[in-house]
Order: sequence, then structure tokens, then C-alpha cells
Amino acid sequence: MQDLVPSETSPATLQIQGRITLLAQANFAKLSYVGSSTKVDEARRVLPSMVFDVVQSQTGEIIPLQRSLQLSNNPYWDYIVGVGKIWQSSQSNGEQTHTIALPFTLVEKNENCVHNGIVTFDINAQYQSTEYYYQISSETCAYFKADFWGRGKVNFAAKQYVNTELYLQHYQQEQQQRLTTLALSELSQRYPELSTQALALTDSIKPQDMTLFGLVFEDVHYVSGCYTRQGNYPFCEQLVLPSYSSAKSIFAGLSVFYLQQQFGDVLNQVVQDWLPECQSEQWQGVTFAHLLNMSSGNYDSAAYHADESANATLAFFNATSHQDKLHFACQQYSRKSPPGQQFVYHTSETYLLTSALNRYIKSKWGEKADIFTDVVVNKLFAHLRLSALSNGSRRTQDAEQQAYGGYGLFFNRDDIAKLSLFINSQSANVIPAQRLLAQAPLQQALQRSSPAFGLTTDLPTIRYWNSFWARNIKDVSPCKEDTWLPFMSGYGGITIALLPDNSSYYYFSDSNQYNWSAAIPELAKLQSLCSAHSTTMLPTTQQDK
Repeated sequence: MQDLVPSETSPATLQIQGRITLLAQANFAKLSYVGSSTKVDEARRVLPSMVFDVVQSQTGEIIPLQRSLQLSNNPYWDYIVGVGKIWQSSQSNGEQTHTIALPFTLVEKNENCVHNGIVTFDINAQYQSTEYYYQISSETCAYFKADFWGRGKVNFAAKQYVNTELYLQHYQQEQQQRLTTLALSELSQRYPELSTQALALTDSIKPQDMTLFGLVFEDVHYVSGCYTRQGNYPFCEQLVLPSYSSAKSIFAGLSVFYLQQQFGDVLNQVVQDWLPECQSEQWQGVTFAHLLNMSSGNYDSAAYHADESANATLAFFNATSHQDKLHFACQQYSRKSPPGQQFVYHTSETYLLTSALNRYIKSKWGEKADIFTDVVVNKLFAHLRLSALSNGSRRTQDAEQQAYGGYGLFFNRDDIAKLSLFINSQSANVIPAQRLLAQAPLQQALQRSSPAFGLTTDLPTIRYWNSFWARNIKDVSPCKEDTWLPFMSGYGGITIALLPDNSSYYYFSDSNQYNWSAAIPELAKLQSLCSAHSTTMLPTTQQDK
């Protein structure tokens, strides 16, 4: 795939600014199933028509004005377009031709699955172009894996934008504010005993199922390559990563901690006061804190993941309207135990919490307030200077446009590193002026308070509290006492582990492997994982990011 974007290119002499329209031609599209994917409707091989406005930087970067999720009329796919590049490619009859290459992502409709690819096309000095070529050779999607390739028609309409310089400035700032990034091989040179193969979990995850992995250590972001079935992905820094259920921590958890810090009364809010749809008896006494802990007491089976994987939940996940999702979440399960005692994994409970939080902030900030835009994006992501990609969320496809909360976010690898640094640093001795998150629930969630907190799961080494998981590493580390490391987790095989001293480890895969035990002895070679978590703050310059 790296052959689509040569490592050595000639600088562009053409300046691009305007609207690009990629029109799919189904009879040119090819689709090849890989792995154990179940064959599905062949109509999936029809790409959506993709329409987006772009500006060009002085260094030849093609920057879409919108880089977050875009909805389409295609029944199967939405899409995301990232920052690409333009270069001189050929000269014919005295006319110079340029090539444009853009990273793009197909996003499964109403879901979080992503299929990352490259689209390229040539354009002449008169801004004429006739055909594009695309290739997709990787995904983060456990149940549908396929190579796509083909052609389609491309149109370019030159256009001038009033805020061109502002768009360019924002992207330049985004680049400047990325964390210092080095290859994992450079960390291995400093620590020869460190096995990057173990960090890649090669004993349990096939290389073709690993999207990428990385480590934040001593304020440096150490990264793997971005692997595809056709070589390395040429726009690794732009590669789209799905949140899946890590959104339960990043969206629902951080929103609650932020609002608790602002107003002091969020965790104890009663669900029935904010969701009249949940007025039935089983919801009496259930609070926002219970939803955050997935301990409402309402379920069919307490067996781990039994409810979540039952066929009945398809009614929730397939629903596209707010009322249909609420109806399932409020009515599907009956009271089996008192609230707060039994952990049962329900994405529908996170949806209830997000919906209730949305109504809560409307009471504070007015009817136009939105929990995702006004809290997650404007108060948290903006503070961290996350990429423009992170500004989009899956929402219901009705007038309510309720953000899902439990899944449906999108990030790049720098976003993930910054989020892990932020969560770690907020749990340290942050001075009050820089404290965005309420300390008590955050410290409990990250297992950094005494006594330790958490509801038990089916695995004795795993617990859950305040939307974060924790793993007891005593059995796979030098630790002689119980030591609980907090982590976030996502469907298909995603882990973001929060380590002492503002360090973190993450991997994104579609292997259905959630056990990252093999990485723990390697991480222990870099620092002690057994001692109390450091209260050292990030340097001021890093905090400001």
C-alpha cells in the first residue's frame, strides 16, 4: 500500500482549493473477503459518493475542511477523509500533471467498524481529473474483513474559502501540538531487554489482526507501524481508530467526572428524574453512579456478557432512533438485585446515562446544549488539542441526534496518547486551577485511592468501577502484593492501559483478544508497576497540550 504514495516526490506547483466529489461506480468495485469473515450482501462493494472541501498548505498537504465522520446516503457506509498530499507526477505534451493521495475510511453505518484505505487521482493544470483509484487493505473490525479496490469518477470544482488561512493555521497548530513521537525500535535500543514482540502480543494476536500499538513513556510517544495486508499504511498518523467501548470511559466517564467537578451533584442524580421513559418500578433508586458502574440491578442474566451478546440486544444496536433505543434500555430488563451490588455489562445503560446527562446539562446551559459537543469536545478534547477527527460521534438518525456514549467515537494514535496522559495527570496532584475532573470518582476509577474500589466480574483478576476496568497484575509481574492497573477496553481487542508515572500502553486490534498479560512483564522492565502511583505532575508545557 505504501507504493501508492512514493517516499520521494517532487513538490507541487499546482495550488488546490475547492470541492472534490468522488462518485462510485459499482461495476468497477472489487471486494475480496479475508480471514474468517462471513460473506455479506454484495451491495457493500458500492462505495458511498464522497463530497468534501479541501485547502492546500505550502508544503503540499491537502487538508479537508471536515475531518470527522461524514454521513452518506449509502445504505452500508459513511466515511472519513484525512489529510493527504499532492505532488508532481508526470509531464505529457508539455503539460504538468499532479497526483493527489488522500487517506479515507469507510465506517459501517450506525456502527463503529472502520476500513482504512487510500484514494489517488491525477489532476492537470486546468484542474481537470477524470478517474480515481482506491485501495483498502486493513480494518479494525472483528466480524467483517475484506480488501476493497476499484475506480470511480472524480470531479473537482475550484472554490475560494473566506477562512482558508484559519483552516491552515488550525492544522498547523494540530501538527505542532502532537506529542513527541519515536519508533518503538528506538525504545528497544535504550532497553535491549525489552521485547516489542511481546508488546505486540504476537502469541495471541496475528500480525494481520493488529492495527497498531504504542507506549507513552517519559513524555515520549513510542509507536509501531500501521500494518496492512499490502505493506505499511503511508498515512499512519492519520489512521482512524474506532473507540468501541473505550468510549464508555472517554465519553461517559470523563463527562461525569467533569460535570461532578463543575456542579458537585451529578453522581447522585436519580435516573427517573431525568428520563420519564424509565418510570417503571425497576428503575426506582437507580442513580447516575449506578449506570456509570453498570450496576442498575436490572438484567436477565448475571453471567458475564450473557445479556450483551444475546440476540435481543440487536434491537438496541440496530435501532437508529432515540426513542427506540430508550425503549429497549428502559424496558428490556427486570430488577434482579439492589442497585449498586451486581455488575452486568450493558451498553444500553451507558446510553441511558448519556441521554440523562444530555438533559441534565440542558437544565444548566439551555436547550441547545449537547453533552458531546459542549462537554466532551469543547471542554475536554479542545483542552487536550485533539485532532479534528475526534470531533465526530455516532448519533441517532432522528431529530434528537443523541450521541451514543457507549461507542461511536474515532481517534488517531496521537489522540489516544494525549487522552491517556490527561487522565493520568488529572489523577496526580493537580493544582486546583488545572483540575477539570472531580478527584474522588476519578481516583476510585483508577484504583488510586484507599480502600480499592471495584465491582467483581467473572474473572477474579478483573474489576470495574466508574466506567474503567482494572487488572490485578500480581500473577504476571514481580509485584508481591495485589496491584490493580486501570485500563479502558473496546470491542474486538482494544486496550488502553494507564500505568504509573504518566505512562500508558495501548493496542488496537480486531483479534477478539482482550488479554494483554504478555505485555505486563515487558512494561515492568521500564518502570516499577508495583509501587504506589507517582504523584509527579506533567511539565507545564505538556499539561497545556
